[in-house]
Amino acid sequence: MAGLTTVDDASTDQPHVQPEAEQAQDSGFQLSEHQLQLALASAERKLAEARLQIAELEALLEELPDIFERKFEQRLQPVLERQERLLDDNADLRQQIQMLAPVPGEVRLRFNPATAEASGAPALPQLPSRPAMRRLGRADRRGPRAA
Repeated sequence: MAGLTTVDDASTDQPHVQPEAEQAQDSGFQLSEHQLQLALASAERKLAEARLQIAELEALLEELPDIFERKFEQRLQPVLERQERLLDDNADLRQQIQMLAPVPGEVRLRFNPATAEASGAPALPQLPSRPAMRRLGRADRRGPRAA
């Protein structure tokens, strides 16, 4: 047992080397810990940016129906105006046709509106008047999106 308690010169050098190795290992851990902290901070920053971007995209998604509706109305407006003009022109032309229509068997050489009314010219069938154009807003529409 006495041999177990003796200390070699080589074993006395070991404690001096051990702290240097531990210091190197500790600085490696500190470096790794520092790198991990930096990586964690970077990941948290990226996560916050991603959450902000998600919130912005969700807000845009909420606005999309209104954006599409406004854009549709902008493109539809000239079409509706053109339709209104065509309906007015059509009504004027129908009125002119009624005034110019000859009595059966009658041949007219000149246009004279007073003669047409006095002669009892047959009236052309009247088409139903055009329906009133009413544009519905979002609140007037029925369906799940109207609320």
